[in-house]
Amino acid sequence: MDTIAAIATPLGTGAVGIIRMSGEKAREIAAKIFEPFKLKSFSDAVPYMMYLGKLECGGVRDKALAVYFAAPNSYTGEDVVELHCHGGAALLKHVLEGVCGSGARIADRGEFTRRAFLNGKMDLSDAEGVIDMINGDSAAAVNAGYRLATGGVSAAVHALTSPLLDVIAHMEAALDYPEEMEEETRLSAKPVLNSLIEKTGKLLSTCRAGSVVKNGITVAIVGETNVGKSSLLNALTGRERAIVTDIAGTTRDSIEETLEWNGIALRFVDTAGLRESEDVVESIGIKRSKDIAVSSDIVLFVVDGSRPNNVKRAELLKGLNPDTPVIDVINKSDLQSLSSAEGLRISAKTGENLDELKDKIVAAVLGNSIDAGGELITSLRHKEALERALASLISARDRFDAVPAECTLLDLRTAYSAYGEITGDTADEKIIDTIFSKFCLGK
Repeated sequence: MDTIAAIATPLGTGAVGIIRMSGEKAREIAAKIFEPFKLKSFSDAVPYMMYLGKLECGGVRDKALAVYFAAPNSYTGEDVVELHCHGGAALLKHVLEGVCGSGARIADRGEFTRRAFLNGKMDLSDAEGVIDMINGDSAAAVNAGYRLATGGVSAAVHALTSPLLDVIAHMEAALDYPEEMEEETRLSAKPVLNSLIEKTGKLLSTCRAGSVVKNGITVAIVGETNVGKSSLLNALTGRERAIVTDIAGTTRDSIEETLEWNGIALRFVDTAGLRESEDVVESIGIKRSKDIAVSSDIVLFVVDGSRPNNVKRAELLKGLNPDTPVIDVINKSDLQSLSSAEGLRISAKTGENLDELKDKIVAAVLGNSIDAGGELITSLRHKEALERALASLISARDRFDAVPAECTLLDLRTAYSAYGEITGDTADEKIIDTIFSKFCLGK
């Protein structure tokens, strides 16, 4: 393969900027433009050792560092060189131009990681984990990406494909020797299929938690006007994000703010107060509030604990998905209680029970769905592949004694192909291209 190059650090001004090269000419190109202070030539560089020296290319000079990663023990499985320069945008641009002028070409999006995949350094799900780590906006999302990138999901899928392949091999052999092997193969295959169905179903059951870990929890704050929804948003996030007044209907549009709680991103959305209104703008805001509540992961239904209870809860929450958790929040616990409503009593003014509220949000959405020792399915692509595999396995099991072995084998091969789409063993070029197109340049 030809040698590729890219800027591996974010564009803009910074202390350090990195130019990364991968390919058989990487060290040769580096030797043309980088002169180590303590070596005759960078061609003599010892792998995995950082060298200080003078960089001169693309019409610029810099005092820089360079490191050589020898194939196959590199990220891509090829020879890789990184040049660590000062982080000016113009400097990096000219160095990259100089590198390309010396024999490299600009890398495509995700081409470094794609080469790692093609060279057997990682499988397709590992590569997706790299994307998730880069894009993760909470500790839980980053950690889930790390588990994916280091082969957690891949290992779980391979644990399913290995016994499945054994069943397929035995059934194919039985087609050639039906009298000797058919009955034995059928008896041994059924418990394996039952086990695969159970384990695949268990993996699929983690999809909900996986989505929450990766994308966070969207929390809609709803209720009548002037119950303290905006004050609650400000108190939860520690910022004066929403305007707070005594005038009913101050919030006319949704306001969103995110915080991280126990590693999970919580996206709070303050909505317009629910009431009958002839104001056109406010009416639009109220409709939007109801739409947000319907699409959210959980709803905080807020009432004013200092006012007599006159809230028509069922009417205000009409249209909500019955599976969406609702936490009843009684605000203004610092004032005299006149409400008979049931729920968690909090105070947006004093902060009473706000941490408990955040705990309840996470518990209501996740419950006990995260197994500390298991894997989470965080990718929609993986979920769809597992669903197809499960459907084919169930079809094979349920029709095992009613259809010819060739039909059962067709179902089993379909299941194997679906599993292989996750790891890349059976993924077609279009799937691979789509995945790596999501990467940034230089990764």
